[in-house]
Amino acid sequence: MFDSVSSYLQTNIVPAAQEQGIEPVHAADTSVIVPAFNEEEALPSVLSELVSTLDVNYEIIVVDDGSEDRTSAIACEYPVRLIRHEQNQGKGAAMKTGIAAARGRKIIFIDADATYPVDQIPAIAEPLDRYDLVRGIRIEGRDNIPALNRLGNNLFVWLIGTMHQGDSLDALTGLYGLRSEVLRRMRLNSNGFDIESEIVIKAGAMRLRSKCIPIEYNERLGEKKLSPVKDGISILLRILTLATMYNPLATYIFPGLLLWSLAVILLATTVSTSIPIFETNTFIVGIMAFLTGFQLVILGLIVNLYATETKLGVQSQNLTRIAQKIPRIGGAFLSVLLIVAGTIWGILLGLEYVAVHFKYFEDTEQLLVALALIVWGFQLLCTMFFLSLFAGVLNPHE
Repeated sequence: MFDSVSSYLQTNIVPAAQEQGIEPVHAADTSVIVPAFNEEEALPSVLSELVSTLDVNYEIIVVDDGSEDRTSAIACEYPVRLIRHEQNQGKGAAMKTGIAAARGRKIIFIDADATYPVDQIPAIAEPLDRYDLVRGIRIEGRDNIPALNRLGNNLFVWLIGTMHQGDSLDALTGLYGLRSEVLRRMRLNSNGFDIESEIVIKAGAMRLRSKCIPIEYNERLGEKKLSPVKDGISILLRILTLATMYNPLATYIFPGLLLWSLAVILLATTVSTSIPIFETNTFIVGIMAFLTGFQLVILGLIVNLYATETKLGVQSQNLTRIAQKIPRIGGAFLSVLLIVAGTIWGILLGLEYVAVHFKYFEDTEQLLVALALIVWGFQLLCTMFFLSLFAGVLNPHE
């Protein structure tokens, strides 16, 4: 993403300070990114505070996300770097553009609506020498957050804390900083207000060292941009989507084990009943539950493998053990036995059917088991083959 943005930046970045005869700082240690969309009312206050508070170790980058007011013109009045989007793309898109242009080894984000205390930026930047992520937690002034937004924030904080690892306290704060190499490694995808939830979720998955500092949240200047319903749904979907990637235990493995348990119960029921119809139906449901449960467990392991390979998650020790050479060979050998056994069993049942001249077939349950053995064997064989492709990632010394 950052490479594709580079050509865009070369033609769309405006050194606003230089236009005013002021030479911008090039050796900044910290980049402060201010995404802005139609913020002509609040931006002067934010930029004035930034300029008066920060020293030469900071650079200020304003990303005008397709504003239709004087946002860009106002930014040009201050010693900042201005990047313009021709069309509105969303807060997350503006932040990613700012990340691609940032020169500092530390990157701090602050909203352009004057709700966050600019004077706390140095307090966020200093700990980034020891931490990967430092967030400003809104302790005072929460009454300035609209009631519906507060309700949504509480729900999202609970969901993130329940479904994801890491610190979810005030997960949607708009004032926080990360080290640039960590931020780029996150490979952010969000283009809207769900960017904060993506960052805090990936920070937990990556086991980043984080620190929180208390801040005061002020009343916003200008018209609010966040839609409680539309953007709330986007944030919710982002949280749930990322759970399928970074919490495979809850989204795949536990449901798979639950289906396995259901399969055992249903298949055991067929042994204790003599009702033919109920027996056959139970067999079908039980076998489908068993195969689906196995597939879910395997999918959970594969998802964890992806997170490990992309360095966006912590490697599962169980996956490491399974991916070692001896377990892989054992799994492949077992899969071949299952396929051969199921195939021979099915052939024998077919021969019996031929022997009675296709008049009747009374071994439906046995045929289901034989077919299940074949499918299970192929599932297991494909899994072992897939793990062997990534064996070097999971076991570097193999």
